[in-house]
Amino acid sequence: MRISNWTAAATTAAVLTSIITPSLADVGPGVCDGERPQFTADEFQAFGGGQIAVGTQWRSNDAEGVLNVYDLTGQTGAPLGVDWPTNIYTHPEWVRSTIGEVFGVALDDRGNIYAAHTAVYFSDNIGSIGGQPGQVYIIDSVTGAPTVFATLPNNSDPIIAASPFGVAESYPGLGNLCFDVDKQAVYVSNFEDGRIYRIDASGTCLSTWDHATGLVSDCTPEAGDGEGAARLGERVWAVQSFNGRVYYSLWVEDRGAPDPTAANEIWSIAYDAAGEFIAGTEQLEISVPQITPEYSNPVSDISFGPAGQMMIAERTMRTDPATGRFNTEPHQSRALEYVCEQQAQGVVWVPSGNAFSVGGGTSNSADSAGGVDYSYAAAPDDRVWVTSDAMILGTPGIGPNVYGIQGLPQAGGNVASSILIDMDAEILQQDKSGIGSVEVSCPGFVQGPCATVSKETILCDLDNSGNYTYTFDLTNNSGQDVAYLLVLPDAGLNVVPSGLIVLPSLLLDGDTTQVSITFNGGNPGDELCFTLSLNTSDFEECCAIRPCIIVPDCDCAQIHDESVACAPDGTGCFTYTFDVDNLLPIDIYYSYFVPISPAGVTIDTGNVDPSRWDYSPVPSLGTETVTVTICGSMPGEEVCFIMTMHNESLEECCSIEICVITPDCGNGIECPADCNGDGVLDFFDISVFLGEFTTQDPRADMNGDGNWDFFDIASFLTAFNQGCP
Repeated sequence: MRISNWTAAATTAAVLTSIITPSLADVGPGVCDGERPQFTADEFQAFGGGQIAVGTQWRSNDAEGVLNVYDLTGQTGAPLGVDWPTNIYTHPEWVRSTIGEVFGVALDDRGNIYAAHTAVYFSDNIGSIGGQPGQVYIIDSVTGAPTVFATLPNNSDPIIAASPFGVAESYPGLGNLCFDVDKQAVYVSNFEDGRIYRIDASGTCLSTWDHATGLVSDCTPEAGDGEGAARLGERVWAVQSFNGRVYYSLWVEDRGAPDPTAANEIWSIAYDAAGEFIAGTEQLEISVPQITPEYSNPVSDISFGPAGQMMIAERTMRTDPATGRFNTEPHQSRALEYVCEQQAQGVVWVPSGNAFSVGGGTSNSADSAGGVDYSYAAAPDDRVWVTSDAMILGTPGIGPNVYGIQGLPQAGGNVASSILIDMDAEILQQDKSGIGSVEVSCPGFVQGPCATVSKETILCDLDNSGNYTYTFDLTNNSGQDVAYLLVLPDAGLNVVPSGLIVLPSLLLDGDTTQVSITFNGGNPGDELCFTLSLNTSDFEECCAIRPCIIVPDCDCAQIHDESVACAPDGTGCFTYTFDVDNLLPIDIYYSYFVPISPAGVTIDTGNVDPSRWDYSPVPSLGTETVTVTICGSMPGEEVCFIMTMHNESLEECCSIEICVITPDCGNGIECPADCNGDGVLDFFDISVFLGEFTTQDPRADMNGDGNWDFFDIASFLTAFNQGCP
């Protein structure tokens, strides 16, 4: 702080003037803050559960995604220097006609994706969602559905010609964006007025920063703002928050508009505890060196690494004043890394000394397409991902032509030492100028699903409602303690009455609880799926899985509470006991049991007619317990049979098919503890039994009740102590 001398007006008043010297660049480490989405789409569930990359690109075919997610789980074993055909996921609505053309992309701390309307490709199409230029979209981390997050002022240039693809266009669009986890805010640059917009997590615009005027103001359109893009030297593109400041690039010159007296620049401005810009703290951080003696191309993305290093990525641009349209031409743009260094004048950003050769289409390997992000993964996956044209350049239509995302070692490298991902997974054609930006999620996520279901049953409700209830054990593997479940059914399936389940107590990480969900809808035999989201008590952490059910037939009968027990006579037969619910609107007097498989199996009801069971009778929606004896099957073999349902006169009927697994009942063996069959009880029999018990082999179910528990161990020890005859 510097205090001035008395002013000329000191005879009447003393004027105290303070000047706060702008803080120099911070030197702290970077923080990885982009969560991995938890999309419930089947294609995304095939991903390995590790890191993902989100990439943007221009597409002429509206059936192809302008936004895609790439699986980086297997990057440790990925080949280097050639195309790596990893898993790719795109949502049906991530297409040009729906969300328009997008370049800037970001991830928040809940796995949502943000993407911004752009005009830096061949066209600047407007999406049907919202239907306005200057839109920022948010992609839901669970469903993948895009919605409009915010709309920034964008006065279109009237001289822009209609799209050659017959869709709505609007120039100039937006620049880039980032999500600040600490402030829970999105910072977006707007080509139209040159301002950076601060938007909260709900999509409400809070304030703007204008580099050209040095003003912090509200989000209303600027007075006197014209049509089209802000002029060079006032146009902000890249934007990234880091250590209490928002860093941004200033587009001063490009290939089509070289400026012999100025260079493209990186600036920063401090923000306060709320994330508000602090006017007067702006400072120049880097003057970007020229790539030719005449010019450099603008920086379109900035990323900060785990050691606090800064990577900037250029995009080759040509501003055409005659048409007012941005034009892009590859092969004159770099990825440059900077680090903080203490010098005589203070802490400054200087080149790191690491060389990053992006692409292979030019002799100087300057094929950056303008997107960059550090991965924050541990070695050997500690890479920096840069979008690139012509990583491998072959013959058009023949290939190989690899255009997309290049994963370089963080110490520097080239195509030969990089993982290469072709963005559209088609390497015959060249995608020149159509590659966009990239964002990479943090590592360290739960491997595999965040929860599992087991011991599933689904039964029709006995109240004539047409509802059915799905009951299962839910095991929490999310790494968080879960208080709430949210249920989002697919089309055709309805949850009754609400999709919110409040768990009776916290489901701790690693624990299991039983859950019941009531549904209706669908036809018998249909497979219907739903999203099950696990949420913490404050709903700040969540993840999701995607169970599926088979719609039951609620028109005849259903069975439940099944058990099996070996017959005590040593014949290898077993009894099968279950409860049967009558779902018919009539009383049921009889059931007949007709074996299907295996051949030779018999079913005995204990009746004078062993194929018939006589009920008491069972009224509509009533229940009765049935026990039958099954013989002639081998241990572990599946026995299937038809059970019929009849009224008293046998004039009305229906049937269901039932299958049960045969327990190991000895089949006449007089020494059940002799597990290896050598006639001797010793250590080897104990070892075999423990192995079968651990894997729930039917032979280890010593009492034949369908469970593997203490009673089976006790039965084995009793038989072992009794010895063989």
